[in-house]
Amino acid sequence: MATEAFPFFRYLRHSIDQSKTRQVYAYILKCGISTTTYLATNPLPLYENHHSFTNTGRAINSVPESSFQSFYTLFNEFTNHNQFGQVIRLSSQMLSQGFLLDRHVLPSVIKACAGLSFLKTAKQVHCMASVSGFGSDSRVLSSLVHMYIKCNRLKDAHKVFDKLSQPDVVAYSALLAGYARRGCIGETMELFSKRGDLGVELNLISWNGMIAGFNHSRHHLDAVIIFQNMHCEEFKPDGTSISSVLSAVGDLKMLDMGFQIHGYVIKQGLCQDKCVVSALIDMYGKCACTMKISEVFDEMYHMDVGACNALVTGLSRNGLVDKALQVFRRFKDQGMELNVVSWTSIIASCSQNGKDIEALELFREMQVVGVKPNAVTIPCLLPACGNIAALMHGKAAHCFSLKSGISSNVYVGSALVDMYAKCGRIHISRLCFDIMPTRNLVSWNALMAGYAMHGQTKEAISIFQRMQRSGQKPDFVSFISVLSACSQGGKTNEGWSYFNSMSNDYVLRVKCWDASSYCDQIEEAAALDISIELKSINLKDL
Repeated sequence: MATEAFPFFRYLRHSIDQSKTRQVYAYILKCGISTTTYLATNPLPLYENHHSFTNTGRAINSVPESSFQSFYTLFNEFTNHNQFGQVIRLSSQMLSQGFLLDRHVLPSVIKACAGLSFLKTAKQVHCMASVSGFGSDSRVLSSLVHMYIKCNRLKDAHKVFDKLSQPDVVAYSALLAGYARRGCIGETMELFSKRGDLGVELNLISWNGMIAGFNHSRHHLDAVIIFQNMHCEEFKPDGTSISSVLSAVGDLKMLDMGFQIHGYVIKQGLCQDKCVVSALIDMYGKCACTMKISEVFDEMYHMDVGACNALVTGLSRNGLVDKALQVFRRFKDQGMELNVVSWTSIIASCSQNGKDIEALELFREMQVVGVKPNAVTIPCLLPACGNIAALMHGKAAHCFSLKSGISSNVYVGSALVDMYAKCGRIHISRLCFDIMPTRNLVSWNALMAGYAMHGQTKEAISIFQRMQRSGQKPDFVSFISVLSACSQGGKTNEGWSYFNSMSNDYVLRVKCWDASSYCDQIEEAAALDISIELKSINLKDL
């Protein structure tokens, strides 16, 4: 009877209909032949082709004694589709049935641990691999290197990498990129210099990983230097290389370098690469070269949403908010599928440039067209609510963040603290602050500024002291808030004490010179004469 099912499988392997797969499996169960391991597990690839992982799990659970092959098939499919939770559960089921996680399965389990950031579980798997005799297997070790890098355990990753008898370029490139991404310049360059001793030949991915890594860790100059070294060693940069280095060039405002890279892009025929075009627009925007922003965009044959976003951001960054709004409206009217990044960018542009009502209107339009705001959109919108004391709109945004589960985000929380303070609801501002699971400098500054704004000197000083006890280092804005609070409350001695503390910090003294206009706020209170002292600071004395 079992042979009756075989023709069905041959037919279904070419079928795209999931319902037919279910019908065949129901037939197998009805006929009572699912106890045959081959027949019970044969539909697994069919379910996986349809990404029906629930049915896949049911299929394997129906087998009285699952085979190693059925487990192996599932591991591969779950891993390929990033179903990491299923991989972990499957490994437990496999072990409970007496199967060993071998060199073929272990990499999938390790990858799942990395994807879920399950460091503790990953370490247990690492120990299991060592005890089982797979601790020196190259595939297992390479997977462990990637896992430890993703879990931000670079020292452990390097220790595992050193155990590789013949390091491959994939693991080597991953370790290089990991160090660069976390700003470990010394470790990156040391490992880079050992490539000859290790017998590893760099490829394009190796170079791109370092460039992108340094760019991510804001070591922009190092990213540019690596790009230059790459070119000197006769590696041909691709679109990924160009996009990464252009971002660094823009942050460094190295316009001449940007022109050279643009020339290379034209020469290599990369002008229609969407990522490269977006990066060029972004670079010119950061370098305040507004004419080139529009020029690069207009040369595109096909408009891309990424390039549109870069154009709007570039125009806004250079104060051309009206033009940015006009361009955004044109894209919308032309039927461009604007995404959450597009809407968030234009809302942020309006909010940061005094167009608060426009920001609120855009937020409404965004939801009308079905684009869901995210944890970046809300912090961009809330300053607009605070600037014009639009409390009802601010509360609506707060409710949205609660329903969407993003209210615990540190940026959302900080923006809520600031918005409620500006809208005259300092008690709600404090409540929002108190329930934040994590706080950053912006959070502390927002609450301090709120208390100072409302003349609550004691509370502002208390928050400043609490911030210091927490280990958070105050910046110039922190000191301005506490000094303003002291001036309003007549706390002259405390004000001078905080000012002297600020003056002893070299970085803050330089910032005081650059931003001495803020001291007018203190001078107007007629309580402290700190502004005279601030304006008397001579840069030659620093």
